[in-house]
Amino acid sequence: MGLKRGSEKNSMDQKKNKLLIVDDEEAILFAFSKTLAGPEVEIHTAQTLHDALKLLQENDYQAVIADLKLSGISNYDGYEVIKSAKRNQKECKIFVMTAFGDEKTKQAVFALGTDYYLEKPISPQKVKEILASFGMY
Repeated sequence: MGLKRGSEKNSMDQKKNKLLIVDDEEAILFAFSKTLAGPEVEIHTAQTLHDALKLLQENDYQAVIADLKLSGISNYDGYEVIKSAKRNQKECKIFVMTAFGDEKTKQAVFALGTDYYLEKPISPQKVKEILASFGMY
């Protein structure tokens, strides 16, 4: 009986939810990582489009939180993150965070398959509540 419990625990450990946070601001990555971390969730972060796309190819995520503007050069980096996540990870929940939102942007990201549109500043605790509503915690 003890072995069964142990194997159940190992099985649960292997099924940790993975969350990808993509933002070019280190302070935001730190705040969200600290608040959203937990024994049920493995957090990965990326500051560039290149790193985000690489992580999306290498991992299966239950959720992706992405800023729309990453490089300061292009306003479309976040759109590429959304497209890649939706193309490769059909069940993944997509959160978009932006400080530069308007109705046109909102419609565009929802058309790409975004599940949640959040305007900065957004509390990491509020995001945690949304993640918990679909079973991440």
